[in-house]
Amino acid sequence: MQQEDLPVKPYAINYGVIFGAYSILMLVLLYAFNYETNTVISVLNFIITAAIVWYAIHVYKIDNGGQIDLTTAIKMGLAVGVIGGLIYGFYTYIHYELVEPEYITEMKTGMEAEMEAQIEQQQMSAEEAEMTRNMSGVFASPFVLGTISLLSIIFKTFLVGLIVGMIKRNN
Repeated sequence: MQQEDLPVKPYAINYGVIFGAYSILMLVLLYAFNYETNTVISVLNFIITAAIVWYAIHVYKIDNGGQIDLTTAIKMGLAVGVIGGLIYGFYTYIHYELVEPEYITEMKTGMEAEMEAQIEQQQMSAEEAEMTRNMSGVFASPFVLGTISLLSIIFKTFLVGLIVGMIKRNN
C-alpha cells in the first residue's frame, strides 16, 4: 500500500507568510536606513529566499515520512513564492503609494530623461516619441512595481523548488 502525501497548503502558508514578512522587513530596513539595493544585498536576499524554500521542503519531507517527489517540491516552492510574493507585492504597492511616493516621482523623472535621450538619439517621429513617452509612465507606478516584485519572487522560488526538489527527491 502506498503512503498518502501530506497536503502542501499548511506548509506553504506558514513559510509563505514568513517569507512575505522577511521581504517586507528588508524593504522597510532599506527605506529606514536610506540604503540602496546593491549586489551584496541582492545575493543575501536570494540566499535567504533559497533557505526559506529549502527549509519548507525539508520540514515537509521529514513530516511526510522522509518521502518527497520533484512535483511536490516544485509545488512547495511555487506556493511559498505565491503567498510570500502576494504579501510583499501588496505591501510594495502600499509602500510606494503612501510611505515613499517620492521614489515613484524620481523614477518617472529618470525614465523620462532616459526616454528623451533615446528619442533624440534614434530620431523618432513625433508619433513614435509620444508613444514612447506614454509607455515610460506606465512602468513607473506602484502597481507595476508590486506586480514585478510578485513575478520575480515566483520565478525565484520556482527555481529554488526545482533545484531543491532534484536534490531531495526520493527515486
